[in-house]
Amino acid sequence: MISLPRSAKLAFVFLIIFCVFAFTFQLQPSLSRNRWSTQDNDDQYSRQRFPAERAKDKPTTPLFKVPDNLHLTHDVAIPHNAPVWTQEDTDLLDTTMGFDLKTELLKEEYGKHDTLTSPNQLNFPELARTEKLYKALWNHIHPIYQKLAGRNDRDKEKALIQLAKTHPEIDFFLRLEKRLFPWVQYVRRSSFSLHSAFEGRGLVFCAGNGQFEFLVTSIQAIRSRLKSTLPIQVFHMGDGDLSPSRQDYLRQMTSNIEVIDVTNILDNDYMRLGGWAIKPFAMLASSFEEVMFVDADAYFLQDPAVLFQDPGYLATGALFFYDRTLFPGWTVGSDWLKSTMPVLSSFTRISRMFRRKSAHEQESGVVLINKKTRFLGLISTCKMNGKWERDLVIYKDLFHGDKETFWVGFEMVQEPYVFMRNYGGVIGELRPDNEKSVCGAQLHQDYRGRPLWWNGGLYRNKNSGVYRYLQFDYWMTGGGDQKHRERDTDDPEGLREILNKMGLSSKDQIPKEPKDADWDFGESCLAGARVNLLTQREKALANGYIGIDKVAREDSGKINAGEEVQPRGHNWETV
Repeated sequence: MISLPRSAKLAFVFLIIFCVFAFTFQLQPSLSRNRWSTQDNDDQYSRQRFPAERAKDKPTTPLFKVPDNLHLTHDVAIPHNAPVWTQEDTDLLDTTMGFDLKTELLKEEYGKHDTLTSPNQLNFPELARTEKLYKALWNHIHPIYQKLAGRNDRDKEKALIQLAKTHPEIDFFLRLEKRLFPWVQYVRRSSFSLHSAFEGRGLVFCAGNGQFEFLVTSIQAIRSRLKSTLPIQVFHMGDGDLSPSRQDYLRQMTSNIEVIDVTNILDNDYMRLGGWAIKPFAMLASSFEEVMFVDADAYFLQDPAVLFQDPGYLATGALFFYDRTLFPGWTVGSDWLKSTMPVLSSFTRISRMFRRKSAHEQESGVVLINKKTRFLGLISTCKMNGKWERDLVIYKDLFHGDKETFWVGFEMVQEPYVFMRNYGGVIGELRPDNEKSVCGAQLHQDYRGRPLWWNGGLYRNKNSGVYRYLQFDYWMTGGGDQKHRERDTDDPEGLREILNKMGLSSKDQIPKEPKDADWDFGESCLAGARVNLLTQREKALANGYIGIDKVAREDSGKINAGEEVQPRGHNWETV
């Protein structure tokens, strides 16, 4: 007897289910009834059904519509129109085939105390398919949960658990969530109670002792210089990560700030957090409904609140920024996307990574997500930053840390998002031997093209050990404004498709457009575009942050020496 691998078995099961469903839905649509409806007009558990494109088609989620002219300022990821969970799906769970499907999908890849040693123990294509099934179930059961009786979420969760005893789709959902995202069901029984607690908007930072000085400077720049009143939450991974004395300092130094241990909210026995991985989990654990993550070494030239009014964010609920264009010809990222993702959004094929024009796509120094509308994209991103996912695959050979996990996590579940349509540029000073080149930190622009924020700190080039403070006078865009830049590709397969569509025989025949600026990565310098002067206000802000940084470093030294420091004793507006 031939023994098929697990992925092949799963694919066969899905094929059989699809055939059975297609036959049932096309020939016997009148035989099923929505068990959540009643005949006495009681719609407490009625489920919203979207019309199918054709009568025989399975219902699908509404198509995401892109606002007019948004493509001029943002690159928009339009997701696939995914099927919704129907009564036919629930009925299938009670069959022998459904039992086999549940048995296959609910197998744990690892427990909280297990140790994995090989990437072959993880199956990302299967994960992508399973997360889409989870999404259909989540969207189906969430309205049911919202209508359950109860004074609070604890009562509603008890009612949901009770319903699971008689409704197989709820039981399947809860068990599938436990398998996929076990760190959520820590002090709760489902993700719904976490989701319902979100409210308001605010900023989220993450920092340990090593990032403390950067963090103080970034927060004080926002509070004392930009006069932003957005509430702030700082997340850490326990007292060993951020010392109690530093936690107290942060609470005292400004108003409307909380310091939170993320392991009190999500189960760290599963997450096993370290380094970059905390970022998406902190966003998930935050109480904010609309959350803006900010790196400790990121600094703004405008009130960060303006991003909550960005047209791309308002349209999709998720706003990302591009990284610099670096290391073209890198094939690992595009090959992994092609082999892993059974379904891709409209963005992926025009991404630099897919076209092999850059090894980096996203810079995650600032990320905006509306958790009420894009909760599933965020929770999928967290999954990619789990202990074994990141250590064996994502961080090890695939991406540079957490950065790409945000947009790729959204791709896994097909949620819409946007990138601000300009690549990472530079802010700082002129290169001594080339006045047409600007050197310094990585700059990001707003949708109008003005400097908005930068990351990488205040030093000339900390990655190369040049710790001299920058003189902030100039900036240069990283480009990315070409109308048809997706035609520029180093992917042979993609190039053939483009040539066929355009009726051309060679790459040389494709119309050329202005080239983006080029990076000297080792020197952190950019050349090839216009050199722009910062405004007087922008210069004053950027150079003024250096004074804050000096005080932050002095105070950090006193904390290390065991001295008591009073941060409210400083006049942060003038230091």
